[in-house]
Amino acid sequence: MKKIILSICLVFLFLNANSQEDEKIPKHEIKLNAAYLLAGIPEIGYAHLINEESSIGIDLLFNIVGDVELKFALTPYYRFYFGNDIANGFFVEGFGMLNTIETETYNGFDVYDYTDETDFALGFSLGGKFVTNNNFTFEIYGGIGRNLLNTDSVDFVPRLGVTIGKRF
Repeated sequence: MKKIILSICLVFLFLNANSQEDEKIPKHEIKLNAAYLLAGIPEIGYAHLINEESSIGIDLLFNIVGDVELKFALTPYYRFYFGNDIANGFFVEGFGMLNTIETETYNGFDVYDYTDETDFALGFSLGGKFVTNNNFTFEIYGGIGRNLLNTDSVDFVPRLGVTIGKRF
């Protein structure tokens, strides 16, 4: 009986030792916002996983078509995830956004003045991220930020996304 108990203990000890092997968890992610890309304002992003439930990142948006007011945005963010997997599932995000928006002023006689207003916004977003077994990512999120510096610019800026990406 003692030999059986000793054998079972050794098996569990062996299994426990093998389960302690540290798998390489991908901590970097590159992504592209497909929603903005279709509108002609591509947004690319990079994210770094801090731990299993949080990440930091930065997105760069630039306008390549003339009829959209948002010309540029640089958006650093922090995310906290509520899912059971590593940086996956429902999240809340706090962000800052350096943005440039083109404003249009009518001066009469069909004359319009266009000026670029640069401002900095703080805001929050809600969303969800889904990661495949091959570390491809899909996320959807929405939020709003309030511009703080320039009284002539718009008061609020959107934060929207339908992104696809890859963790490595």
